[in-house]
Amino acid sequence: MPSAQPPASLASSSSETSCSPGPGIINTTDDRDDRSSSTPTASSSKHAGSSSAQDKEKPRLTEQEKKNNHIASEQKRRAAIREGFDRLTELVPGLEGQGRSESIVLRKTVDFIHMQLQERQELIAEIERRGGRIDDTFRS
Repeated sequence: MPSAQPPASLASSSSETSCSPGPGIINTTDDRDDRSSSTPTASSSKHAGSSSAQDKEKPRLTEQEKKNNHIASEQKRRAAIREGFDRLTELVPGLEGQGRSESIVLRKTVDFIHMQLQERQELIAEIERRGGRIDDTFRS
């Protein structure tokens, strides 16, 4: 009778993790997931009720690994914020060539958006004054 378990090559390439892989199948994705984060995730919280033998097999992060993960996450977050401000300086007129004071970028961006909204309302009013109709979806 054929086995109901998928071949080992299919099971190890799957993006879904299983709490109890079939016999002879080693699931290495759980170890990688646990090492990448010091906080439990939705997928690792499923394993909270598992046997204590399984928990003992998982390598825990050292304090240095936790610190390095935290530093890397913070650097990634700061880089994303910098990229966002750089993008705003490209999109908002009058910000090119100025220093990158975040408060100035935000203030000028808000002013620009208000100006664009006002211009939009004026264009809608002009269209209606000339007898055109504007769908309600374009008003907000």
